[in-house]
Order: sequence, then structure tokens, then C-alpha cells
Amino acid sequence: MSQILLSRHPSPFQHIPPYNMSQSAVPLTVIKGAGNEHIPIPNGESAIVADFHSVRTKTNDTPTYLTSGFYKIQAGPTRDIPTYDYEETKYVLSGQIDVLDEATGVTHHLVAGDWAFFHVGSKAKFSSKSGGTAFFAVTRAIITQHPGLKGREEVVKSKL
Repeated sequence: MSQILLSRHPSPFQHIPPYNMSQSAVPLTVIKGAGNEHIPIPNGESAIVADFHSVRTKTNDTPTYLTSGFYKIQAGPTRDIPTYDYEETKYVLSGQIDVLDEATGVTHHLVAGDWAFFHVGSKAKFSSKSGGTAFFAVTRAIITQHPGLKGREEVVKSKL
């Protein structure tokens, strides 16, 4: 099994001296190579659920949404995100995405197979030297609808 690296561990990509860090931001949770771990399926079974992270939501919105989508970044200026007031999980599909965790001053260099979780109260800055794409799920309503997927949900009539 690979070593699990959390944001509080030293990183070779840590910026010294750190950027202006927020003393009140909540650190991210990062698992490098999460998607590359072997998932054993018990003998006689054909599938298994392999949960690896769970958190009770601290989102105060009512109703609470679970929104999923794709995040794409290209080389360019750093994107500053306001302090999170919702939870977000990102799984890098391709390329690389750098995430500066303002709670720790650590920059996480995420590549395909890496996973990150942003807690309510987290603050991050995103950048990339070459671009990257991630799948995400958040506890907030839709902000920007994917133009190529709008209205493409399958409509299925029950056979029952």
C-alpha cells in the first residue's frame, strides 16, 4: 500500500517562505495516488464499494445540494478561491494541478490519481504549469453549467 500523505506532512513543493497564510483557514486533506491503490474484491463477489473518506457536512444551506462536475485549469495566473463555505472533493483525472493550502502554506502538486478534500473553512489558490482536469463533488448548488452536458441526462422509461 502506498503511504498516505496529509496536508500537514512536509512537501517537496512547499514554498519557503510561505505565502500570506490565513490563521483561521482549515487545512486540506490530500491522498496522493488514491486512484492507484489496489481494491481487493472478495472471492465469489463481482464488485465492492471502497469508501476512503467521510465527513459530516458543515454546509448550512437548506436545502443542501450535492453537485458534481469537472474542473479544468490551464497554465496561467493563480486562481484565488474565497474561503470555502461548502465541502468539495477533487479527483485529478489528467495533467497537474497545484493547490496552495493557505492554512499550512504547503503547495500540493496533484497529478492523475491524486485526491483532495476542501473542508468548510479551507482557503486555497489554484495554479498549473501545464494544465489539468479533475472530477469534483461539492455541497453547493450549480454555479456554472457545463455547456456540453446541459440537458444530456438520460431519460429512461421504466420497464416495470
